[in-house]
Amino acid sequence: MTFLDPLPIPTSGPIAADLRVPGSKSWTQRAICIAALAEGVSVIRGCGDNDDVRRCAEAVSALGARVEYSIDEIRVTGPAQETKAELNLGGSGTALRFMLGLCLALPGDFTLDGDARLRERPIGELARAASDLGAAIRWLGKEGYPPLRISSFGLTPKSVLVDASVSSQFLSALLIAGAAVDAPGLRVRAAGPIASVSYVDMTVEALRHFGVRVHASPGDWNVVGPPRAGEFDVEPDATGANYFFAAAAVTAGGVRVSGLKRNGLQGDLGFLGVLERMGCAIEEDAGGVSVRGPAALRGVEADFSRMPDSAQTFAVVAAFASGESRLRGATNLRVKETDRLADTASELRRLGAGVETHEDGWTIRPSAPRGASISTHGDHRMAMAFAVAGLRIPGVSIENPSVVAKSFPSFWDLFLPLSRMP
Repeated sequence: MTFLDPLPIPTSGPIAADLRVPGSKSWTQRAICIAALAEGVSVIRGCGDNDDVRRCAEAVSALGARVEYSIDEIRVTGPAQETKAELNLGGSGTALRFMLGLCLALPGDFTLDGDARLRERPIGELARAASDLGAAIRWLGKEGYPPLRISSFGLTPKSVLVDASVSSQFLSALLIAGAAVDAPGLRVRAAGPIASVSYVDMTVEALRHFGVRVHASPGDWNVVGPPRAGEFDVEPDATGANYFFAAAAVTAGGVRVSGLKRNGLQGDLGFLGVLERMGCAIEEDAGGVSVRGPAALRGVEADFSRMPDSAQTFAVVAAFASGESRLRGATNLRVKETDRLADTASELRRLGAGVETHEDGWTIRPSAPRGASISTHGDHRMAMAFAVAGLRIPGVSIENPSVVAKSFPSFWDLFLPLSRMP
């Protein structure tokens, strides 16, 4: 479906909706990559179908695995065995990092590249770890950033240290690569703090699901392959669900997302606890999770180090709270699809909010709201988070609304009808 650009967001009273969001792209991409290293057919059900997932699937296909799509399902036939490939990852930072890990596990010569923004996203620390494991890295542009060429001789049991303070995906990529290593396995150690460590927990769980043995202790993992082909059920995407929970919060309405469990491994499920502290009522039943917004939201201080992808959603909700809110722990927002710290602050100010930007987040002070055309800065999460503001503020429109295709192509089909809910 084609939407106006900029896309006006209709205001709404209290919404009431029961819906299901697409499967988690984080789980889907991990399952695709691990299945590509397994011999036989793996079936990934309930998967997210979006630009990032497609880039990941196309890349493992270029590496020699067979990938077939059907309704709500991906079949991956492995193992990937290509010895030479040129991979275009578009704007997917996750696919870039995971593919470097897969290329490290496969003997051959591979080129990794993407769009202009991807060429600004750092990969130097992961490449340094790959070099320590015996691969040869050649930078084809700016050192530490794509495009790059990796010449690999495959992996043998070794130990490697990686700095994952910028992105946990550096660590996850090496853990996935370790699935190709027989006993005694690949030992991966973290050099210092890990950004968004909840995603590492997801990687470990996905590896174990495919039969990979992972011994994990704080900052230290030992991975022993090979993986076994099998079936993998993807749970709904918590980050995607949070836009709708936020909509309930700001309109004093109610939203239920089916298929979601509050105690899952997705770090962004922690957003439910933040909404609860802001005054929302959270309920879980056998089939999903519900959020009901209060008559007045409270400002809070919250740590988003485990859920940075929901930081912008919180920022928008905070603009409607009574009292000041403080978000911290999100230093890596500057190296996402855009500089999310600076650009989110800029767009909040357009809506009239007072915003102070810190090294790791914002202080947000609500003020008299006003309508504005919101620049997405090429960022899918900017578009979806600020759409929530349009439910309360007349005159809000979203520029470049098609950018949501990166992670949630059906977002507008689900979101726009909210304003027509009773």
